Amino acid sequence: MISSADIEKKIRVLSSIGDIIEAMKAYAGVAIRKTEEIILNIREYEKNVLLALADVVSADSRIPVEERKGGKRLLVAFGSSQGLCGSYNEKIADTLSGIMTGEDSLFVIGNRLRSALESRGVGYEVYHESIVSVSGIRQALRECIARLMDLYGNRDYYTLSLVYTSISEKQAAVSVEQILPPAVGRVVSVGPATTPPLMHLETGIIFERLLEQYIGVSLYRGFVESVRSENWYRLKSMEGASENITRRISDLDSLHKYVRQEEITGEMLEILGSGGFYGH
Repeated sequence: MISSADIEKKIRVLSSIGDIIEAMKAYAGVAIRKTEEIILNIREYEKNVLLALADVVSADSRIPVEERKGGKRLLVAFGSSQGLCGSYNEKIADTLSGIMTGEDSLFVIGNRLRSALESRGVGYEVYHESIVSVSGIRQALRECIARLMDLYGNRDYYTLSLVYTSISEKQAAVSVEQILPPAVGRVVSVGPATTPPLMHLETGIIFERLLEQYIGVSLYRGFVESVRSENWYRLKSMEGASENITRRISDLDSLHKYVRQEEITGEMLEILGSGGFYGH
């Protein structure tokens, strides 16, 4: 039969694991709160860049941004390189398995996502490590944009879409968002500006620079969304693990009381049986 000392040892081990889980929960919570504010600001900036693109297109009809049929689609999928985040990467991999065709090419970010895709037989063109925190976005962004532009420079590609997990109203969903060509038609229909914009450079030059900004900020948002959603999944996983450990410790506490009582009873019976209780 298990001893009370063994049970105490198990309780100490579980308590230590519980402390680690609580620390991970706290870190994930901080990351989620930090990225929520960043995402709001990025979306506003992204919207303003798109409005500026619409202004330029309205001022110069020679700039072609309309949709066209044909050409390959390039997908950039944001996953994680770290574990303990539940089904985060699996759901992205399932979505990609369902939407990709033989004409599509995939840029994978995150080792865990790459493994999930390989297990499903989904191929990819380029791989890049994911980031751990917001502070790592700038370096990763520069590297990804350089590799992405090299890949996108192939004339067979026309559309560029981001695949990432977004969190809304405490629900997670995988989003597939096309960023190239930019959806300026939708903005123009709303009416970007009542007066023509004042421009000192050629409209083509302005459009190219704005397009670079739009691609950059969209990718930046993809990284921030991935950090937020990864930590959201991790927080949910850690909450489940924390509840499980609390329950196991409670069960061990009850078992410890029972076993300890049995041990005390056994010790008393041993003393009585040996005659030591009556003295000499």
